[in-house]
Amino acid sequence: MASTNIPSPSKRGRPANITVEKIVACALDIGLGDVSMHKVAKALGVSATALYRHVENKEALIALCTDLVSQRVELPQTSNWEAYLYALARAYRTAALSLPGSVEFLRYVGFHTPHALKVFDHALGVLREAGFAPDAAFMATAGVVSHATDMVLHQELAERKAADMANIDLSLLEQTPNVIWSMQSGVGFDHEQNFEVGLQIIIEGIRTVNNRKD
Repeated sequence: MASTNIPSPSKRGRPANITVEKIVACALDIGLGDVSMHKVAKALGVSATALYRHVENKEALIALCTDLVSQRVELPQTSNWEAYLYALARAYRTAALSLPGSVEFLRYVGFHTPHALKVFDHALGVLREAGFAPDAAFMATAGVVSHATDMVLHQELAERKAADMANIDLSLLEQTPNVIWSMQSGVGFDHEQNFEVGLQIIIEGIRTVNNRKD
């Protein structure tokens, strides 16, 4: 697992004109597909050597970008497992939306960074106390968090392609009546509604499966 620890200033020099926060923000702006230490350094107007004083390598940089999402997640303060999962999913969505482009990094690394593990540990503790089996607790947590981050990714992609949607050939929809039917309720346009409906379906499914084991 790539380290997400910030180098100590006493051990390595710290140029005054860049910070780890600026480096991460720049990497997110560049995007996972194009990010490199060289490109980040060039965008920030510093040498690659200066960048390496803050971040060990590209993999460490990607891990930092990923971990920042979980670092911004506000842990729910409730012992009710359903309320907890609802709140956790919404907190992850809020955190990911506050860092445009971060979900692509998160998908690449997974939930194996320090802050992500702390969030999962907290959630698993709540579900454990609620009587969940280990596998059910893990899949329930991973399910709602994945839903939250996936929906953010879909929203970002939709917003990027908004201009293209204006030029869509509407005649194509004539052959897909069920798509038209589903879109009448705003599906595909109201991202928050889509997120909430999907989250409700997931948690109600978790409840059903959990009740069968009781």
